[in-house]
Amino acid sequence: MRDTVIRRRELLRLVAGAAAVGVVLPSSGCATLCDLLGDFIKAPDLRIKKMDITKMTLTTISTKFLVDLINPNPFGFRLDGLDYLLRLGGAEVSKGSAPKGITLKPAGKATTELDLDFDLGRTTAAVLKLIEHRSIGYELQTVGKFFGKQGGINVPASFKGNMPMPIIPKLGIKSFAPTSVGPGGVAFKVVAEVENTNPFDIPIDGFGFDVKLDGRSVLKNKSVKGVTLKAKKSNNVPFQFDVGLVEVGLSIAELAAGKRLSYEVGSEIESGFLKLPFTHKGSVRVAS
Repeated sequence: MRDTVIRRRELLRLVAGAAAVGVVLPSSGCATLCDLLGDFIKAPDLRIKKMDITKMTLTTISTKFLVDLINPNPFGFRLDGLDYLLRLGGAEVSKGSAPKGITLKPAGKATTELDLDFDLGRTTAAVLKLIEHRSIGYELQTVGKFFGKQGGINVPASFKGNMPMPIIPKLGIKSFAPTSVGPGGVAFKVVAEVENTNPFDIPIDGFGFDVKLDGRSVLKNKSVKGVTLKAKKSNNVPFQFDVGLVEVGLSIAELAAGKRLSYEVGSEIESGFLKLPFTHKGSVRVAS
């Protein structure tokens, strides 16, 4: 029993000394020491102190994790590196390494930041399956490398939580009205209204609009690029187009009388490879 206590004390002193001075061992010596340490060192506890979403689109999320590593051992040591892996809904979405090593004090803790950018999926079906939920469970796994440069041992830790998913914006037509009417044709202004109920801004790659008047196609693939939907607000997306009287089958007499035309606006919200379709129907009165 006494021999066991002495060996444990000597190992404590060896670990503390090696960690403090960053001793470099021959590969064979390191292997022997690492075998001993692997049975002796308790894995640090990983706790998420804070998680911020720094950017979100309908297909990607950028996060910053503020991570505490708590050392349950009565001696300090340095992790030469910290590898991490993030799983979302059980699927691996991001992995990488902390930019520098981490020093753990005896029975103390160290804080580090992990910046993780990841795609929600590689297909439309995979993304839509995730974002139909308000939040998805995640697991952040880390592996610290002790004497990592010499082969060393792994010190694993993990944490589970829930991550909010983006909510698909709601799109409607706020107004559809002629801005000028004459013998040459009609000019229209359309204002699409897009409601973003997310608590953060959502950048959209673009919108594509098609318009039919009385069943006739008068506008195809009208593109509006570079729109950022403000958080918890209804955002206006306007566009304009001109159409000749012949294109919609209008006569001068019908203009004078004020004819009501049916309209149909088709749209796609474009975010990465994701394209979300939308259709709105109504009618508009056209008069000279």
